[in-house]
Amino acid sequence: MAKKSLKISSWNVAGIRACEKKGFHDWVAESKPDIICLQETKALPEQLSEELVNPDKYEVLYAPAERKGYSGVATWVKKGLEHEHTVGLGVEEFDVEGRTLITEFSDFILINCYFPNGKRDHSRVPYKLEFSRKVASLALDLRKKKKKEVVITGDYNTAHTEMDLANPKTNTKSTGFLPIEREWMDEFREQGFTDLFRHFTSPEENGHYTWWTYRGDCRARNIGWRIDYFWSTNDFVERVKSCTHSIEVLGSDHCPINLVIKN
Repeated sequence: MAKKSLKISSWNVAGIRACEKKGFHDWVAESKPDIICLQETKALPEQLSEELVNPDKYEVLYAPAERKGYSGVATWVKKGLEHEHTVGLGVEEFDVEGRTLITEFSDFILINCYFPNGKRDHSRVPYKLEFSRKVASLALDLRKKKKKEVVITGDYNTAHTEMDLANPKTNTKSTGFLPIEREWMDEFREQGFTDLFRHFTSPEENGHYTWWTYRGDCRARNIGWRIDYFWSTNDFVERVKSCTHSIEVLGSDHCPINLVIKN
């Protein structure tokens, strides 16, 4: 009998080899996602353990950056779930950094992204915005061409509203909360995409974060940012059962986020 729902989890692991030592496999076994999207894997496949490259229950594809120890994404799909992968956006300046994996399923398309960090001096903000617009454009093109709704998950490296970080007033000049970065998320929404966590949670409700700096015991004090998301094309929303954060899961400075959809 077919499963009635499908669980997708996304996690910036801040280095898959380090996360493996901090309980990654225990999380997979306990959480049992059908699909796992990882960001910032920071490794080439040949540098990984057999358990990370050929896990028993998943088919795995890594898209590393050309630069060693940097960026990289991976998508794990439960064996038996038919899918096709495409690596990258088809734009070399983005694809050399291993930021995107596109996976097409029978009834939707999943884009796993590690959006760029704008850097403290803001030097990478234009690159970040260009990448972000390319992702949105590609998603809309795929929806039109394939006649399938699109889900875009990963570390967006931007807190959208003042409710999405603990200290908005002191971060207006910090990348990740710059007006120009937040305006892109407004633009994203206006193009026909929905922030699925906020669909289930009031836009006025704060305290929901997915990343905490290691400094100053911020995680224990819940002084964080919500920068990891599931967004989808608007018509996909009716298929979504829930969108949650697993804040109790350690192993990275980010926590996993989860989407459960009607299969």
